[in-house]
Parts: sequence; C-alpha cells; structure tokens
Amino acid sequence: MKKKSIIGLLILSCIWILSSCSMNHKNDSSKSYDSYEQFKISSQTAEDNFQDLKKLFGEKTSYEMTGSPLGAKAKQATEYNFMLKLEQVSPINQQSFDEIKSKITPYTDKILDKMQEVGIKYPTLKLTVMDKNAVPFKGSEHLTTTFSLTK
Repeated sequence: MKKKSIIGLLILSCIWILSSCSMNHKNDSSKSYDSYEQFKISSQTAEDNFQDLKKLFGEKTSYEMTGSPLGAKAKQATEYNFMLKLEQVSPINQQSFDEIKSKITPYTDKILDKMQEVGIKYPTLKLTVMDKNAVPFKGSEHLTTTFSLTK
C-alpha cells in the first residue's frame, strides 16, 4: 500500500511539474496587442528617437503621427500616418523631397520595426512632408510629398 502511495505521489508530482512548464512556455510567447496598444507603443518609438529628426532637419522640426481609427481590429490597423513638419525645403523640387525621404528612412525604419514587433504583419508608414503649419509648401502642389514606406 505504501509503494502505491509513493508511486501515485510521484505521478502527480510529474504531472504538476509538466503542467507548470507548459504554462511558463505560454507566458514566454509574444503578447497580442489591440490596435490602440500597437499604436501607443509604435508612436513611443517616434518620440524616443525625435532628437534624430532634429539633428537631420533642424531644431524647429516637428511631427504628427496618427494611427488607425479608434476601435479598429488589430489586423486592420496596418497603416500609420507620419506628418513631418519642416521650417523650409529649398529648393522646392522633387529631388529635395526625395532626399528628405532618404534621410528620414533610418528613423522611419525604427517605427516600422516596432510596428512589426507589436504584431502588425505588413506595416506601412505614410510619410507626408509639410511646412511648419502643416500645409503643403508653396510650389509643391504638383510634386510627390507623400510617400508610402514599408519594410
């Protein structure tokens, strides 16, 4: 009878240990975020690296970042808008805006990487270059000032 009790206790101990390992494994897997949390974490990356933008484009540089509509399902929230506000662009031609896009790519790649980390499968960042008042630069009406950036 004593042997059966010890064997039973060992079996229960093994089951308990194995189930604990299984639960720990579930805790290690990537967390699922809703669309609001995804945007909050991704936009924090933009804020954390904002000094990089100021170094590139000057102290009066600013930005606005918007995300998916409130209540959107996480799978629908794949595109964020990033408005880069600059003091000036000179000369006002397509090459200038293309150069801005090239210069900002390392910064926007950090945001796109974070978007992927929080579960956005195909992240897209819609970059729009505007003046400091958030309007198009005079003379840029027929130029491409909005770019769709992906990873």
